[in-house]
Amino acid sequence: MDNPLEHFPQSIQDLADVVGIDGVLKIVEARGGIWLYVPRKANDDHWLARLIGFPALQQLVKIYAGEEIEIPRCAKSLKRAKDLEIANGIKEGASGAQLARQHHYTERGIRKVKRRLKERGEIEEQQGDLF
Repeated sequence: MDNPLEHFPQSIQDLADVVGIDGVLKIVEARGGIWLYVPRKANDDHWLARLIGFPALQQLVKIYAGEEIEIPRCAKSLKRAKDLEIANGIKEGASGAQLARQHHYTERGIRKVKRRLKERGEIEEQQGDLF
């Protein structure tokens, strides 16, 4: 997967260029569907500094100081990104239980994701060893 944000709106991809992928995903999860006011000055006790880190907040202020940014919900994009993370885990040989713990899913939820990924041809049917 070259660009983990390829299924996200361009505005989110642009914001990721400023605060990084982890930072933008945290912002989307915390503020998706809500306007985000960017403070005029970066302060290390600001809630955004606690969310994305002070260096990322400094970069955000440098570009967007005093502006309001509309943050889309990105529900489908977040789900797609999570599916791709799970697909990578499957390809690396992680068990259903490991993936469930890592992604805060149930094992049944992981089986549903696996089925969806197989239907799309994104992972191959795996045969377990009998011996």
